[in-house]
Formats: sequence, C-alpha cells, structure tokens
Amino acid sequence: MKYLRRELNQVEKEYLKQFGEGSLNRVILHDPDTKDKQDVQDTIDILKEAIAKNKPLGQVPEDMWKLIAF
Repeated sequence: MKYLRRELNQVEKEYLKQFGEGSLNRVILHDPDTKDKQDVQDTIDILKEAIAKNKPLGQVPEDMWKLIAF
C-alpha cells in the first residue's frame, strides 16, 4: 500500500503541474482514509488517463461543494 500511496502522490503532482494548483480542490476521487488498494489504483488510473488525454477532471461546483458534509 505504501508504494501505491507514493505513486498516487507523484501522479497528483503531475496532474497539478499540468492543470494548475487548484485543479483537484473540488474533485472527489476516493475516500482519503481508504485501505482498499483497488480504490487507490483506480484513482491513479483516472488521473493518468486525464493527463494522457489532456482533459482535466470536472470539479464539483463551488455552491454544491459547500453543501457536502465530510
């Protein structure tokens, strides 16, 4: 799991470099406390695909974001 977390951190950095610092601020990818390796791998794959296609992920609109309870 440590390896996957490191890979996720690296891919997130690449994503932010390509799409901008705030580009993941309102994107929900997975539970940050997950222990499920497949959830983390799926997130890595989603981010890599967005980078490869040069298409940023959609963010939750700010007004809706404020209504979400975490």
